[in-house]
Amino acid sequence: MKRGVPGTPGEAMRIYVRAFLRSTMLLSGIVGAAYLSSNPAHAIESARPSWIDPSWYAPAVDGVNGRIEGWGGTLNQKSFAGVQGALAVPLRGQWGFQLDGGAGTLDNRAFESGVGRLFWRNPSRGLLGAYVSYTHWDQYGGVQAAQAAGEFEAYWGRWTLRGIVGAEFGNSASTFSTTTGVIPPAIGIPGAINTVVLTQSYDVKTRFMDQINLQYYVTDNWHAYIGHRYLGGKNALALGSELGLPLGRGVMASAFVEGRIGSDRFEGVWGGLRFYFGNDAPVYEIVDKELRRSQKEKTLIQRHREDQVNAWDILPSIVNNSNQNVSSSSQPTAPLSARRTTAWRISRQTASVALEARRRPETAR
Repeated sequence: MKRGVPGTPGEAMRIYVRAFLRSTMLLSGIVGAAYLSSNPAHAIESARPSWIDPSWYAPAVDGVNGRIEGWGGTLNQKSFAGVQGALAVPLRGQWGFQLDGGAGTLDNRAFESGVGRLFWRNPSRGLLGAYVSYTHWDQYGGVQAAQAAGEFEAYWGRWTLRGIVGAEFGNSASTFSTTTGVIPPAIGIPGAINTVVLTQSYDVKTRFMDQINLQYYVTDNWHAYIGHRYLGGKNALALGSELGLPLGRGVMASAFVEGRIGSDRFEGVWGGLRFYFGNDAPVYEIVDKELRRSQKEKTLIQRHREDQVNAWDILPSIVNNSNQNVSSSSQPTAPLSARRTTAWRISRQTASVALEARRRPETAR
């Protein structure tokens, strides 16, 4: 039998079916390529596996962005004010890094702080990461506190549950003042020298800490939260709200207020202004069968889930560890005798007479 020539009717049928299938596949490829080239939006969707949710492709940080804010108020019956800035950058995959820095005054003493974050985030699901902070307060020679914790966020529509759970630790610093009082002796009654020592200190111990917020976005640019704080061994209820206003060109301004109501003077209220800087939100739409990309101002909820990670409390880890101790001592002195008292009075009278005699010639002149 010659090669390529069917020997039986069955073999001829198999050759015909193969040829038909090849031509059909070739035609489908040509039609599909033509359709995808004329419909880029469908081409993008087709390139993504159908069994994976598209939101899982979103980056942890939507481009390099920043934040700066200023605030003032009271904390633990001490006034404070300061500024803080943050810079967030995207890393490979869905990883991001953020660095925060701040400075200000607490009880008329300067403080400085720094925060570092490394995190994985899906903007439609949540965040997991590591959080570290360091704060130095120029009081009693320098008080230091650090926090090391795991950080998390979970998103459900307009609800956000976020927090850090870990440990805080630091150093101790103190100062003291001494007050001395003298009780003079009398005849038969001893005197005393009393000394009172007031010691004031801050002792930042190593202990568990947590900060948790449950946020609700009333609108895309307004949220309020209720939360819990356990810092410096003290508990507090945390309350706060923020209202944002887009200014255009990737900038948003917001006003915020926060409060703490807790045990043993762990309380305070403060507020300020905050500015966000970064990319606008990309918008894709099909115009005349072409996929076009435009920019739209990001809302506050988008900035919180796609750009910045908001700041946590750092100063309570120091001020909640204040201590005050008062100690006193008394050293008795010998009582005066009647004989010694009489001699003392005579010598005093003699000195007064001599002084008066010196003054009379001067008056006569």
